[in-house]
Amino acid sequence: MTIRRIMISGLLMALFIIIYLAVYGTGSEHPHVVYNHPSPGEAKQEIGLCRYNKMSLNARTALIVDNSLGAWIYAKHPQKARPIASLTKLLTAMVYLDTGPNLDTIIYISGRDCYKSAKSHLYKGEAYRAVDLLHAALMASDNRAARALATASGIPREIFVERMNQKARSLGMMNTKVCEVTGLDERNISTAADIAILINEAVKYPTIRTATSKYKYRCPLKNKKRYKNFINSNRMVLSKWDVMIGKTGFIIESDHCLATILRDKAGKEITLVVLGSPTNNTRFRVAKKLANYGFKRAGRRDDGKQIAGR
Repeated sequence: MTIRRIMISGLLMALFIIIYLAVYGTGSEHPHVVYNHPSPGEAKQEIGLCRYNKMSLNARTALIVDNSLGAWIYAKHPQKARPIASLTKLLTAMVYLDTGPNLDTIIYISGRDCYKSAKSHLYKGEAYRAVDLLHAALMASDNRAARALATASGIPREIFVERMNQKARSLGMMNTKVCEVTGLDERNISTAADIAILINEAVKYPTIRTATSKYKYRCPLKNKKRYKNFINSNRMVLSKWDVMIGKTGFIIESDHCLATILRDKAGKEITLVVLGSPTNNTRFRVAKKLANYGFKRAGRRDDGKQIAGR
């Protein structure tokens, strides 16, 4: 009789646990519990956190991530792959910096660097420090600077590009593929979700973070008595928010793109990605609209209640 009672009690307890888990879950998948400081690659589309396509945005795809919680606040076609233009240069800079270069190394602009890049302010035969070319590539989005850095790495170009793709895959950017280092080729594609991962990895590089958060940079040519001034193409550096990192991109096939991490005066931090906006001005109007929306909702559910992180 005692054994029978024990068996019945055990069955009842097991049934209770099964019902409890079915109703409440394990706790790790509760819709209103999110990570503390996860990578964007782990960010979940939590119920009650993320709105889809409910804003009128003049952009093909967009994403807002609450960086403190790792939750998506807003998403518009976040997994749709598109050309990313000069957002590619973030991968280029990261792979170059991963080689551990001396940033005071003098690099000459070659004829190969100048191929099909007429808008550059860098000219064949000019010499710059590596750190100056990083500023040119990341602030002014200079294609010749990106090529010169890839060449200066000493890695054959095909292998350098493969390392860029390996870097993307290692970060979980499974919908990203590049075939050259500048972004001029429309076959360099990614998604808003992948770019959010990329920008949050790139901000861990002090040189990239410092260069992209400046408005202006002045550097001397190393073989001429002249200076060059580079202006940041990311107008968000002039906004009311602090730009932790940012990169713009544009080719005809991609339209205007932007990836940036912003921080407000209260210390809230969000990631914004805008892909496929029709004009330069529109790109930043969209970004500001997303930023205002994102900072208003950062750390909150759709019902306005504050979310407590674990």
